[in-house]
Amino acid sequence: MAIEQYKLQLNTPLMTVWDFISIPENWLPLLPDFIRLNQLSLTTYHVFLYLKLGPIDREVQLEFNIQLNKQTHSVDFTFHSTTGKVTGYGFLKADAPTKTTTNLTLAIEVKLSGKTGLLFKPALTSLKTSWSQETLNKLALLLNESEN
Repeated sequence: MAIEQYKLQLNTPLMTVWDFISIPENWLPLLPDFIRLNQLSLTTYHVFLYLKLGPIDREVQLEFNIQLNKQTHSVDFTFHSTTGKVTGYGFLKADAPTKTTTNLTLAIEVKLSGKTGLLFKPALTSLKTSWSQETLNKLALLLNESEN
């Protein structure tokens, strides 16, 4: 099954968007229910956020591994919880249909291990949608403000 993608068009030039999203510290804090961020290396970050998923209602720590692809203007990432029960991957990509507009695409796949994963599969779909849409909307606000 293909990863679901969420898209948004910005009235912002491609390089402005790329310069912003190529720095993970700019967009990782835009994830919903973000608490704090610790950079471990050039490509590894610990993201602390509050996870609300069914009866799960607590702070979680996700380790993100980030890979930049300058040629395709894509930020590819994988993540996992410190317990290993939550894993995922995705990308944030910018492409320019014109010189002054940029399409921004975010895709996030989240998986829970064991029986929990099966039990919460419907809730995961909702979580991925809300994470993607909220993060893209926050990115749009920041990038549009930076252009003014």
